[in-house]
Amino acid sequence: MLNRRQIRLKVMQSLYSYYSLSNLTVKVKKDHLFEVSHLTNLFYLFIKILVRTSNFSKEFHVSNKKKFFPTEKDLNPNYNFFENKFLKIFKNDKFFKYFKDINEISEKLNINHDLDRKFFIEIYKSELYANYTKSNKTTYNTDANFILQVLKNIFPQYDFLKELLFEENVYWIDDYEAVLIFLIKKIKNNEKVESFKISTPFKNSDDKSFFTFLYEKTIEKNKDFDKIIEKNSANWDLERIATIDMILLKMGLTEFFYLKDLPYKVTLNEYIEISKSYSTRKSSKFINGVLDNILLSSEEIRKK
Repeated sequence: MLNRRQIRLKVMQSLYSYYSLSNLTVKVKKDHLFEVSHLTNLFYLFIKILVRTSNFSKEFHVSNKKKFFPTEKDLNPNYNFFENKFLKIFKNDKFFKYFKDINEISEKLNINHDLDRKFFIEIYKSELYANYTKSNKTTYNTDANFILQVLKNIFPQYDFLKELLFEENVYWIDDYEAVLIFLIKKIKNNEKVESFKISTPFKNSDDKSFFTFLYEKTIEKNKDFDKIIEKNSANWDLERIATIDMILLKMGLTEFFYLKDLPYKVTLNEYIEISKSYSTRKSSKFINGVLDNILLSSEEIRKK
């Protein structure tokens, strides 16, 4: 699910939480190492929302039939969305038992009947839905493509969902797009249902090791890195350097000194790009300058 830049971003977020909890024990602080697991929560939540919205669509049409003055469309509803062959895979209780926390998460976020209606109405009023329901006959591929288009075109517009997610976990806003893209790719590749049972957001053991090592080594070498940064940031008091900038610099140093198989230009560019999105306007130039100085002056760094 995560590429290397996204892994670096999750490490940065975890380290920010770690340093914000300086008065707590190491054990409590290190729990933040597992914040990355929230990505799988979000993945399953998106699927759960699709399933709930599909189920609500039937209720919506049944209710419309009971209007005092029902239209022809009300009397002859199209149940394609409710009967969607792709979503039927996930309507089996066994699927969500694999990830048993998802119901608890849904309740915590207050994903309720009113929200089901909101989700559905956004889909119902779209041209996408109108085209999908022109015929009562669909294939598995047609149904899967409809869900694909909903994720691509309608989910990004769910501002009310983003607000809910932000209240639960501030980092989920950053993860929203990454998880959507991952889910879209899985549908696009026509993957089997088993592949949707995700226990980790990491693609492989190397990526998981990279996350763990980068997080733990940056904490371990915190004071040593303070000295190196102070020495190479002329006219800058450490206390005046933005917290995010300090974290990104220290992560860069971890890669320079302890992950020497990574080309230094890759490391440098990654932290410059992350700083452009998550720190101050001048941060990218500052981080570039400090890391470049350290590269030029340190004899310990032997990188490609």
